[in-house]
Amino acid sequence: MIFSAPFLNYFTPQHRFTTFATVIAFLLGFSLPTSNVLMHFLLVLALLCVFLRPNRHFIKILAKNPLVWLPAVLFLLLLLSLLTQYDVYGVKMIYKYKKLLFILPLSLFFLMSRSLSKQFVKGFLLANAIILFTSFLIWEFDLPLGTAYLSNPTVFKMHITQNFFMALAVLIWLQQTFHHKGIKSGGYALLTCLGVYNIFFMVQGRTGYLALVVAFFTWIFLSCSKVHQLRMIIVALILGAVLVIVPNKANVRMHTAIKEIQTCLAASQPNLLEACDTSMGLRTIFALRSWQLIKEAPILGHGAGAFEHVSKQGNFIIHNPHNEYLIQTLQSGLLGLTVFLVWMWCFFRSACQHPSEIKNMFIAVLMSYMACHFFNSFLLDSSEGHLFVILTAILASRSVHFKTPHHNQKNVDIGIH
Repeated sequence: MIFSAPFLNYFTPQHRFTTFATVIAFLLGFSLPTSNVLMHFLLVLALLCVFLRPNRHFIKILAKNPLVWLPAVLFLLLLLSLLTQYDVYGVKMIYKYKKLLFILPLSLFFLMSRSLSKQFVKGFLLANAIILFTSFLIWEFDLPLGTAYLSNPTVFKMHITQNFFMALAVLIWLQQTFHHKGIKSGGYALLTCLGVYNIFFMVQGRTGYLALVVAFFTWIFLSCSKVHQLRMIIVALILGAVLVIVPNKANVRMHTAIKEIQTCLAASQPNLLEACDTSMGLRTIFALRSWQLIKEAPILGHGAGAFEHVSKQGNFIIHNPHNEYLIQTLQSGLLGLTVFLVWMWCFFRSACQHPSEIKNMFIAVLMSYMACHFFNSFLLDSSEGHLFVILTAILASRSVHFKTPHHNQKNVDIGIH
C-alpha cells in the first residue's frame, strides 16, 4: 500500500470530527477575553457537536451531578418568580442567566476528549498574551485602538473583565513557570511579571487586584512547601508595602475606592444620590438599601430583577448591583443563596478529586470568583459568567472519569481522543 493506516486515519470522519471539536474548544477559550459574538457562535457549534454525537448514558450520569442540576435549580427559581411577580427587567434577567442551562451540553462536549479542556485553556492564554502585548503597545506608544487610551489601555473588553481574566492567566503562567525548566520557564516567568505589572500599574480595574491576590495566596498555600510559602509570602508582602508607600496607579485607585465609600456613608439624605454616584458609592448604597428588601422576603426573595426596587427607592437606576450574593438573596431569597453556595461547595469538592496541580488551580480560581462576587455580579456578566459555567462543565465532565467503573473507562471519551 502507498499510504499507511495512520496516514489514512487523518481522512476518516471521526478524525475530522475530532479536529472540528478541538478547533471549537481552542477558539472558545480565545473568544472569552476577546469577543462575545464569537463566543456565542462557538457555543452554538459546541452544542452542534453534542447533537451530532449524543450519548444518553452520560446524559443520565451528568444529570445527577449537582454541578449540573444545582445551577439549573437556580435558574428555575428565577423563572418561577415571574409567575408571582412579573417584571420587565426580570425577563431580561432570565435571558442573562440562561447560561446556567449550558452546563449539561457543555459537559457532554468536553467529555468527548480530555484534550478539549486543554485546548480551551490554550486558547484562553493565547488571547490574554495578545491582549497583554497590545495593551503594552497602547500604553507605550499611545496607539489609538477603539476606546482604549493611555491611562487605561484596555483592548477588547472593559477594564473589569480584562483585569480579571488577566489575573487568571497570570495564575496559570505562574504555575507553568514552576512546572517547566529552562527557556520555557523563563518565558512563563516573563509573562507572569508583565501580567502583574499590567494589572496593577496600567489598567484601571480593582477587581483584578483582588482576584490576583486571592488566587496567588490560595495557590501558594495549596501548592508550595512551607519554606517556599514563607519565601513567596515575604516577597508578596514586600511588593505590597511598595505598592502602599510608593505613589502609583494601584495605590491611587485603592485610596479612591475607600474615599468613595466614606463619602457615601457620611452623606446626608438630600445629598445622598450625588455623594454616592461613584463606582464604590453605588455598591455601598445598594448593599445598605437591599437589606430592607431582604427582610421583607427572606426565604423566597422578590423575584427576578428585584434589585430595581432598590434603585427606584433611591431615585437612581442600576442594572447591575455588583454583588452576586446580594443579587441572589434579593431575587431568590435565602433559598437561592443556599443553592448558589452549595453549588460553589460542590465545585470545591469536585476539584479536590483531581491531581494536585489541577485541583490547586481550580480551587484558586474558585476563591477568586467568590472574593470578587462581593464587588461584582459575575454570573450576571456575560464573559465572566460564561467562563465559570464552562469551568463547571469541565469539572462535571471530568467527574465522569472518576464515577465510571474501571472496566468501562475505555468508553468514557465517546470514541474521540
